[in-house]
Amino acid sequence: MTTFLVLIIIALVINLFLIIKKVNFPKLEKIMRKISFYSLVGIVICIILLLFDFRLKGKYTIPTIGLVFLISTILLYGLTKNSLYKNLSGILTIPIFILGILSPIMEGPIAILYLIAMPFQPSLVKSKINENYSVEIRDDGILPCSESLVITESTFLIFDKQRNLGNNFCVTGIIKIETLVLDKNKVEFLIYHDGQTKRENPYKYEAEIKNVW
Repeated sequence: MTTFLVLIIIALVINLFLIIKKVNFPKLEKIMRKISFYSLVGIVICIILLLFDFRLKGKYTIPTIGLVFLISTILLYGLTKNSLYKNLSGILTIPIFILGILSPIMEGPIAILYLIAMPFQPSLVKSKINENYSVEIRDDGILPCSESLVITESTFLIFDKQRNLGNNFCVTGIIKIETLVLDKNKVEFLIYHDGQTKRENPYKYEAEIKNVW
């Protein structure tokens, strides 16, 4: 999250410089247009996959696509003189710029920026169960109990089929997950955490997953 925000802030600073200096780099603008467009296509594909509970393999695949789109679009706003591209890139750039200015004095913009970054964040913890299955912890928001448990199945070589088991265990600062049972009817895990909650450590978590796979 911190790395994500730092890179966005750097892109905004460069963007502001480009606007003030009114520089003209047509070749760079063309490159940014292409990168922004193709990364947007990548995001749309990722969203469609997520609707069907599929996710591209690789811890940083989706975060990289999202970050490339945001940075290239922000830079495009400062580079382009074309009114159409300026308006389209401004739909994303201007709100982020406003949120960035308000963040030091208000908590709300920070939360909004966090929500923008959240879909692009990699899993917090990932443990391999066997050759086909893994278990992951994902951050679903800014609430105290926002870390959710997800089981993924390797599918079609480049995808993970995922099943969200929820976050009703309300354990934070998860360090490690150990699988005890995984079958067609239920799963059983030992969840090791930072001990900040009143849950036992490790915490034993069970869930029914009938007709999941």
